[in-house]
Amino acid sequence: RIMARGTKSAQHGVEKDHGSDGARWFSSNPGKRWGEIFFLYFSPMWMLPFVIVVITEAYKQWEDRGYMTLAVCVVLPAILLPLLFPGEADRNTPLTQRYWVKANVWIFFFGFIGNYFWTHYFYRLLRAHYIFPVTWTLNEVPIMLYLITHAYFLSYHAFTTPVLRRYWTSSFARSASRPVYYAGFTIIVFALAYFTAFMEAWTLEEMPYYVIPDRRQMYLVGSAFYMLYFIISFPMFARIDETGDKWTLSRTALESLGSAMIVFTLCDFWRLIVGGLNVEGVNASGVPFIPAP
Repeated sequence: RIMARGTKSAQHGVEKDHGSDGARWFSSNPGKRWGEIFFLYFSPMWMLPFVIVVITEAYKQWEDRGYMTLAVCVVLPAILLPLLFPGEADRNTPLTQRYWVKANVWIFFFGFIGNYFWTHYFYRLLRAHYIFPVTWTLNEVPIMLYLITHAYFLSYHAFTTPVLRRYWTSSFARSASRPVYYAGFTIIVFALAYFTAFMEAWTLEEMPYYVIPDRRQMYLVGSAFYMLYFIISFPMFARIDETGDKWTLSRTALESLGSAMIVFTLCDFWRLIVGGLNVEGVNASGVPFIPAP
C-alpha cells in the first residue's frame, strides 16, 4: 500500500507520503508547516503600514529616506521574527536548514531578477513606468521596490502553496489519471496566477507614481503578461522541502534562478509573439534592458 501510494505521488510530482489525514492545507513537515503559517501571519504585518501610508497619503511628502524606511520596515519582520522567535520545530535545527530561511532565499533571487530585468518588459511592452520622487535606483528601478517586492512575493506564495497542496493531496488528485490530474493542476495554477496579477494591477490603480497609459488593457492584457511570473513560481516554490528531502541553500538558490530563467524566456517569447499594448509609443522591438545602438 505504501509503495503504491508513493508511486502514485511520484507520478504526479507531489509528496511521496500524503499522510493518513487525507487532503490538507499545510505541510506534514513541522518546520515547513510552522514557516507557512508564520508567513500568513506576516502578511497583515506589512500590509497594515501600507494601508496607513496610502490612507494618510504620507508618501506624498517622502523622498529616498522615507521610502527606504518603509521598505525596510516592511521586509525585516520576515527575517527577524522567525530568527528571534523560532517555532518549536526549528529550535534545534541549524539555521540554514530551516524552511523560512530557504523561502526567503528563494524569493530573494526570484524577486531580484524580476525587478532588475523583467520590470523593463513592463516599461517597453506595457508602457508603464514609475515616477517616484527618488534617486536611489538600480537599473532604473527604485531600490525600495526590491525590498517591497520581497514582502508581497512572500505573501503571494504563502497563500498559494496551501491551495496547491490541498489539490494534490485531495482524493480527486490521488485517484485521477495523469492527464486529468495535470489538467486540473494547470487550471488551478493559471487561475491563481491571473487572479494574483490582476489584483495587484487593480490595487495600484490609485498610486500616482505608477503611470499606466491604458488601464483597461493593463488589467486584461498586462495581467496576462504578469501572470507568466506566477505560473512558474507558484508550483516551483511549493516544492521546497515538500517531498521529505531537505533542500540545501545552494539548491534553493539554483532552483529559484532556474525558475527565473524559465520566466525570462516566457517574457521574451511574449515580446516576440504578442508584442506590446496597442498604445501610442509602445515599441516591442529589441530586448527591453539593452539600449538600441
